[in-house]
Amino acid sequence: MAKIVQKFGGTSVADIDHVRKAAQIIVDAADQGDEVLTVVSAMGKTTDQLIALAEKISPAPPARELDMLLATGEQQSVALMTMAIQQLGGQARSFTGAQAGIITESKHGCAKIEEIKPDQLHACMNRGEIPVVAGFQGITTNQELTTLGRGGSDTTAVALANAIGADRCDIYTDVDGVYTSDPRFVDQASKLDTISYEEMFEMASTGAKVMNDRAVSLARENQLPVRVRSTFKPEDTGTLITGEHSVPDYSVCGVTLDANQIWFSWQMPVNNEQERKLDNITSLFLRLNELNINADMIMLLAREDEPVQELVFTVDKSARSKVQSIIQSSKISGESKINIDDRLARVSVISRRLNHRPEIVASVFDALNKVDIPVQMVATSEMRFSLLIPKTHAERAVRTIHGHCRPGEFRSIQ
Repeated sequence: MAKIVQKFGGTSVADIDHVRKAAQIIVDAADQGDEVLTVVSAMGKTTDQLIALAEKISPAPPARELDMLLATGEQQSVALMTMAIQQLGGQARSFTGAQAGIITESKHGCAKIEEIKPDQLHACMNRGEIPVVAGFQGITTNQELTTLGRGGSDTTAVALANAIGADRCDIYTDVDGVYTSDPRFVDQASKLDTISYEEMFEMASTGAKVMNDRAVSLARENQLPVRVRSTFKPEDTGTLITGEHSVPDYSVCGVTLDANQIWFSWQMPVNNEQERKLDNITSLFLRLNELNINADMIMLLAREDEPVQELVFTVDKSARSKVQSIIQSSKISGESKINIDDRLARVSVISRRLNHRPEIVASVFDALNKVDIPVQMVATSEMRFSLLIPKTHAERAVRTIHGHCRPGEFRSIQ
């Protein structure tokens, strides 16, 4: 008998028929003798619909009240899922994030889980019941309701699995596992049977939407096995995310696309050495951290013979107005200049030991050059190689790189 957490995303509970199908998976696992805890997201596009409603009232809804509104989506789901389980003969009880003991920091809209007090969940499971917990939400020590940000239900599931000592966490979605690229536009994309936490984190943080990157980090910290599975093919075991690399010598794990990146260029006048100091840049990134805004593709360009330095970076398009406001409020003598480009997309190649594999980088540039796809900017790390490419070429670039590198095949690039 195993203790497992099963999480069902919005597409898996999009309507009543989907809820019933997910409930059957839960009941089947319990009937096989497993101890089951379930986490559910809001149904379908409910969260987007609630945000749209709020924006009809206010173009910038207060973060606290928006959390109060958005949390209702998951509360609707847990009640319906619990009813569906009971109709199938199972014993279940629904919980909000607060009732489940999920304690978060006080940042509305993007709170991090600080602690979980699972006493009520343990009591429920000891009675032979299945706890059905609302994902994406928690409560502060001051009893303020918070939400965890996009993909937060994944984080809820992994955090609860760690808290109750689960043997595994199953993430049920509308795809049957983790693919080497997006199969919607890459015909050659193949499903990976296994993937390491490090590789999955890089794929999740660069555009693969199958799992939230914060959840992957939590799983890695506790070495919790995670399976990504399809609600609609429950017999398929999907992709297992573990601490082990699947095969030591394959070169490329996957190719991802993030079309939601915005490119910022901040040109600052530099009239003397004192103004070359990085105080404003330090303040910018400290503020981005406070707001949980991730910056990528960061580059500082400065020359001794020019009275200007330029900071270049990308952020998610949802952060555009906040980043622009932070920069405009900076105290710089003289006029600074901000350029913003939302016509670019980030394409990333996920691999291992990339800093020691220049042939992979050379191979990617060669492939893009042969089909006349321009590259605007490049950033590399030990695990990934990212390029900024005009959106009009983005999907073709992914197909080109994927076809050239053939991710998931256990071979070295020639």
